[in-house]
Amino acid sequence: MPKVIKANGSLEVRKSEAIVKARYKLSLLAIRLINVVLSNIKETDDVNEEYVFKVKDFQEILGLKRKDFYKAVDKAVDELLNTIIKIPLNDEQKSILKVNWISSAKYNAGEVRLKISDELRPYLLELKERFLKHNLEYVLNIGSNYAVRMYEILKNSFELHNRYGNKPEITISVDELRERLEVPRIYRYNHIKTRILEKSKEELKKHTDIIFDYEEIKTRRKVTHLKFFIRPNPNKQINYNIMDKYFKSRRNFVALLRKNYSGNKKFFGYKTIDDEFYWLGLDNKGLLYATSPKSGIKD
Repeated sequence: MPKVIKANGSLEVRKSEAIVKARYKLSLLAIRLINVVLSNIKETDDVNEEYVFKVKDFQEILGLKRKDFYKAVDKAVDELLNTIIKIPLNDEQKSILKVNWISSAKYNAGEVRLKISDELRPYLLELKERFLKHNLEYVLNIGSNYAVRMYEILKNSFELHNRYGNKPEITISVDELRERLEVPRIYRYNHIKTRILEKSKEELKKHTDIIFDYEEIKTRRKVTHLKFFIRPNPNKQINYNIMDKYFKSRRNFVALLRKNYSGNKKFFGYKTIDDEFYWLGLDNKGLLYATSPKSGIKD
């Protein structure tokens, strides 16, 4: 029996870091659709699981009133069937897996049944490490397909650096960014800057839990690399204050840290103090500490 998809913005999307680094391009509607499906995938799902959704329900959660929505969904499903996602199998990206997002789609009375490609499933299930997770709500609200990809790339970097206590920064060459997003070659850097970078800054600040700035790095007067500085979005602080009840009680907070994170040099959470955010964690001796990317170690 197919699994009924719930289009709930509070659901969580999980995908491997390899998919975040993959090269592909989808329309905004196709991106929203596949993320709705991914937010419903569970580790216990059958290998031949089909995911079914009502087009009307999908339209309602997006708040779209366009009369051609059924036709638009049909086109988005075709994209997921035909678009090749190029997944790197190693950090050097010399070995690539090419696979489609879905292997089949069935239509019946306003419902669509989708089946995830078999070779893609390992990148969506049994994710123990090196994976991205975010609220479905953010992707559904972002109004640009490029901005969604930028969000995933920067969010993944933010979480990765936070995990190891480093500054949330990432440097990407313009060529690599162009390849990951499959930006048309007719786009010059000025087009990338105005239509992708600046648009993404606006979209992420308005709709997601992170914001960013970037620095252009030039080689012989040409912008060849971009250095991104990522930080929590103060307008979405609720997502970083989930553990506020522990912050209010030092004893409870330290107890929780010792239970889950002691000895592995990981940070636990965030706290904004005087308009500056801090990472809180434990050292190997079980002592509570907080660090700031600007101020270094704090007592």
